[in-house]
Amino acid sequence: MKGLAKGQWTSEQAWAWYNAQPWIRGWCGYPANCVNRIAMWQEYGHAEVAEQVDYEFGIAEELGFNAYRMVVQFEAWCFEHDAFMANFEEYLTLADRHGIRVMVCLGNDCTVPKSRFKPVVFGEQKVDWGYHSGIKQGPHTGDYSEPGYMLLDDPEYEGKYYEMVAELAEKYGQDDRVQIWDVWNEPGNSNRGTMSQSAMEKFFEILREKQVKQPLTADVWRMSTSLTQMSDIERRAVELSDIITFHYYGPYTNMIPLIELLRENFDRPLINNEWLNRLNDNNYKEIFPLFYLEKIGSYSWGLMQGYSQTFEPWGGYFRNPAFMEGKLDLTKWQHDLYRFNGYPYDPNETKLIRRYCDLAEKREGKTK
Repeated sequence: MKGLAKGQWTSEQAWAWYNAQPWIRGWCGYPANCVNRIAMWQEYGHAEVAEQVDYEFGIAEELGFNAYRMVVQFEAWCFEHDAFMANFEEYLTLADRHGIRVMVCLGNDCTVPKSRFKPVVFGEQKVDWGYHSGIKQGPHTGDYSEPGYMLLDDPEYEGKYYEMVAELAEKYGQDDRVQIWDVWNEPGNSNRGTMSQSAMEKFFEILREKQVKQPLTADVWRMSTSLTQMSDIERRAVELSDIITFHYYGPYTNMIPLIELLRENFDRPLINNEWLNRLNDNNYKEIFPLFYLEKIGSYSWGLMQGYSQTFEPWGGYFRNPAFMEGKLDLTKWQHDLYRFNGYPYDPNETKLIRRYCDLAEKREGKTK
């Protein structure tokens, strides 16, 4: 690995920040009444969305969660700027009311190819029922080989992306409600390779020029057994990060060696900011206690069953030979913890979560 990037925290600074935090435990995803991030961020129907967000933050608070990972939507910022900024502020206010701090994700390579890309239309958002993410031909179908597309690829909009990052950094870079900047989600995913690398580097540069006080990170998401599994853009992401965030939706038996691998090679705090895949033995029963014991930050995917239907399997699983061989139990929910009606998907699971959150609060000297 290279030396420190300009403005990057040292390992000692990263650990000092992390050890001053409570055990970070929360979730990522959309409110139940939003099929996508346009529905989440747009002006249309916002009052109903905000009401649902407040309700779900209350459920998360009662469960013992203290963190939420949100992904911004460039089109909402670009085309409904004032509404987006007002809604962003409201989300932070609602989160703070419930004792929840926010990881803000800015860039995202989990997308679809240009042949499937549909320009944003604000207003009521279509729901494809029965499909993960609520999109019949979404990024999880596993049936395309061309690179994913986003407006960032259009020179007309690239500079606007940087303006968005600069504005958010300037406004919220000293705000305690924002806990972490997740600079880029799954860099190189959707067959993009290094297409987003220069923009990712620019995002890091802007945030550091604005001297934000929160740590910066970009996700490692491919590797499980060896550093050689990291792509060039993931390696660059790690080189630029203050703390290490990683995604892993595989079996618990592989999670432990993955954690060891990351610790042996990067002397920085670890946060798993995407996990929970019951179909593939990636369960709360084993993984949440492990994260508690090792004080690894945790953001599982999904809180409440909703229009985005992330309780449904990834579409690609239906093309996976392991499914045909009966190795994946598609009768289970993949993600999410609560049903539409607010009842737990599995009461024993939420009881376990509450138990370890209570243990964390006791360890942190807090009482409910």
